Amino acid sequence: MKELREVLWSERTREEIPQWAGKGAVVVMPIASTEQHGQALPLDTDCRTVEYVSRRAARLADDVPVLVAPLIPYGISPHHMRFAGTISISVTTLIDFLGDICRSIVAHGFAKIVLLSGHGGNGDTIKAAALELRHRLGCQIDAFCWWDLASAEIDAITEGPCHTIGHAGEAEASCVLALDPEAVRCEKAGWVEGISDDPAIATPEKGQRILEAGAQALAKYLRDMAARPAAPPVGIVRAGTSPAETPRPRP
Repeated sequence: MKELREVLWSERTREEIPQWAGKGAVVVMPIASTEQHGQALPLDTDCRTVEYVSRRAARLADDVPVLVAPLIPYGISPHHMRFAGTISISVTTLIDFLGDICRSIVAHGFAKIVLLSGHGGNGDTIKAAALELRHRLGCQIDAFCWWDLASAEIDAITEGPCHTIGHAGEAEASCVLALDPEAVRCEKAGWVEGISDDPAIATPEKGQRILEAGAQALAKYLRDMAARPAAPPVGIVRAGTSPAETPRPRP
């Protein structure tokens, strides 16, 4: 398995980045949120999980080049603003921000990007951004939440009434317990307003299994993405032309 330092965009130099682009590296852009997670979990819960899964997956995919970009810690969280500590940005701000970052990455020669969210509230926005950018930049840009790839595993691991990642309940609390037990206020773990289910039944063992399932599934996705053509045809293929001759939008 790769060393952590090897898969981090921020650890590269300006001389090394073109070399990684030349190898056809996939770039993972983790995005999360800073928002309330009940009384037991920290505000950066989503940041912790998506950063771990993205980095772990990049290391596991040791047969393909993968770089993990620096985490974006803010997302679409207006539904949590009535709870203290939440920081929310607008849909248009996030779409514009992701567009600027993707254009920069593509300008350096990369053609495969995954917008990976650790916050469900970002889901529709990052998918819309990816759809727009795929056609504007003429390259592969996919978007989803990390647990989307491991829904069956999470369903099998959870024991309470919520068999998805939920919000600040069994699954998320288990993940944080696995990553940093001291970050969980276990004495305050309980089903309160603004969360999906009971974090009191969380365990670090469940969290490790959930995170590993997400990382393994993402590693497989990265391998599959790396094997695809770098820039699939965009737009209408005219009669008498091959897909390779079809004009592409300019970045």
